[in-house]
Amino acid sequence: MGIVGYQVAKLLDAITLKKKDVILQLFNTTADDQKNVDEFMEKFQGVGITILSAKFINNGRVESDVLISGRIPGKIVMSKSPDSLTGWKITQLGIEKPKSVGKRHWEFSMCYVGLLWCAIESVVEWGNHIHEQ
Repeated sequence: MGIVGYQVAKLLDAITLKKKDVILQLFNTTADDQKNVDEFMEKFQGVGITILSAKFINNGRVESDVLISGRIPGKIVMSKSPDSLTGWKITQLGIEKPKSVGKRHWEFSMCYVGLLWCAIESVVEWGNHIHEQ
């Protein structure tokens, strides 16, 4: 879990210090992500990420199960990258989404492109769900 912990620590520090360039280095980004980095920092300001487990998977990638803000189950997949200050980039994100309020059935979806926007939408959706409860 050390690799993922280091990546998450760098990410949370970059969000706190509003270091766009560091955030963009930690993710496999597109031009759209570069447009969304300010909103990403805003939505994730003060959000905690707890690593529950991590394992190496095929092609030298690392997959981890995380808990966002102590309530939102998610996954982070990272791949080695010389372009990142940590040597790794987040290449996939997944966040479980409630299908409907009050039910205990979760839909899980992974994002492969537009990772920052995907994260923003998921946090907003979860925020709405939590406030409705």
